[in-house]
Amino acid sequence: MPVTKAQQLIKQAKNDQKQIISHLMSVVAKGDLSHAYLFSGSAGLGKLAITKVIAMRLFCINVQDDGYPCGICNECLRISNNEHPDVLVLAPDGQSIKVEQIRLLKREFSKSAVEGNRKVFIIDDADLMTTSASNSLLKFIEEPVGNVNSFLLTDDYHKLLDTIVSRTQLIEFPKVNRVALVNYLEKQQLTKTEINLALKLTSDLNEINRLCEDNWLTKMKQQVEEWFTKLAHKDYQAFPLIQTNMMPLIRDRQDQKVTLNMMCLIFRDVFNVKFKNTPANELAFGNIYDLIKQTGNQLSDNQLLSIIEDILINARKQNINVGFQSILEVVTLDCLNFMR
Repeated sequence: MPVTKAQQLIKQAKNDQKQIISHLMSVVAKGDLSHAYLFSGSAGLGKLAITKVIAMRLFCINVQDDGYPCGICNECLRISNNEHPDVLVLAPDGQSIKVEQIRLLKREFSKSAVEGNRKVFIIDDADLMTTSASNSLLKFIEEPVGNVNSFLLTDDYHKLLDTIVSRTQLIEFPKVNRVALVNYLEKQQLTKTEINLALKLTSDLNEINRLCEDNWLTKMKQQVEEWFTKLAHKDYQAFPLIQTNMMPLIRDRQDQKVTLNMMCLIFRDVFNVKFKNTPANELAFGNIYDLIKQTGNQLSDNQLLSIIEDILINARKQNINVGFQSILEVVTLDCLNFMR
């Protein structure tokens, strides 16, 4: 029988944060789960996976002897696929979580549970709530209607209103052991700069494995380096390279995000060499150190900062369904203009 998505989430939670998920499973079993939690920690630490496993445990009809949800019942499967009517996952609409989204959540949760006596809501990237959305959520957290458990996920709890933090139970996720990740990546026969790049992109072992499939990380790194080389020489062949070399490597939306991150990171390497004299062995693209240093010397402070800002701004267009090739082409033309 193939492994379900729910079972994968349970495995991920155990692998990423064994102590935290074990503790929370025990809390659920005792009936001591708080009405509001705030999970804080950098991307790739398994916050969403753990939250969904908690929700599955609350609704699972076949809890295992070890206290974990089964991962195969209809309740677990629907929660893992965001299809359960009493478990709502809220994420940014574009660049922020808007007050209208929180109002909709409050209306939904003021109703009775559809299938039981409990409701769960999860707000991913909670730090992206607008001020109005944060204030609207605050009263709901203070005075939840019925049997409601809320989970707010953020990369840094300091970005949220103090009033929200004070009304939730804060759990800070410890960072993944960097030494263990480096050792793992070395076994994948990655070069030093490829390891640096992977660790700057994610600390999630599952995502690292995905990046390493079919040498994808190595292949895309080479293409980003070629793209950068052409930009550094003010060669407009950087533009057709997007369609001919990069796009065939893009497998999904996550690849799109990673590719844009790589483009940003190579210019951050330029920034770090120019302003901090960062050595090659600490860079994501240290194998082209001489070109990176030369480019930094040629670019003014404003040019370099404008390029990095432009890549970040264009990366947000993914959230409004702009074609990815168009995004890369705009970034390329903008970079060429900035570097003239």
